[in-house]
Amino acid sequence: MKKSIIALTLLTSMNAFATDSEQSNVTFSLTAGYVFGGDTVGELIYEDNDSDSIKAGQGIILGAGFLYEFNSKWSLDVSTNYQGDTATAKNGDLSFERLAFNAVPYYKINDSFSVGLGLGVHTGVELSNDFGSDVEFSNESAFISSIRYHFETISADLEFRHTRVEYSVDRIGSSSYSSYDVTVDGNNTGLLFHWKF
Repeated sequence: MKKSIIALTLLTSMNAFATDSEQSNVTFSLTAGYVFGGDTVGELIYEDNDSDSIKAGQGIILGAGFLYEFNSKWSLDVSTNYQGDTATAKNGDLSFERLAFNAVPYYKINDSFSVGLGLGVHTGVELSNDFGSDVEFSNESAFISSIRYHFETISADLEFRHTRVEYSVDRIGSSSYSSYDVTVDGNNTGLLFHWKF
């Protein structure tokens, strides 16, 4: 009888563990998108007088992260993203790049939409210049507002995001500029696609 009770208890525990695994609160994602905005921080002028400029807030976004669901209404999205804008020429490039670490709490309005307000930390912010001195910027905090649309037929979200951030110049080449309070606007708005798995 005792053996039967122990066996039944083990089976029940295993079944509960399997159910918990199937109902995991964590969803992983890969992200790709493009955003617009920010001050112009570099410009290439070509031989045919055409030009290409790069901006502090503009460029592609590539990243990965996870979403933790606290309950049916509230969740937290944590992600790491690369963002960069580049202008290229035969004899060199200009690029403005950074890494962003974001944490955005979301409130689920309905099955289709969620809204979120969160924070980010931008690090490794740099203007790489093949035609002159590189410019390094200090690490900065960013404020994020977001609306996400949840697709019904595929495991993916489409996000409309606005980010507010201002970058302070830290170094130009080997010279420190941290005491001069030189800043550029990195605010941006754009669309991001999140593939969830």
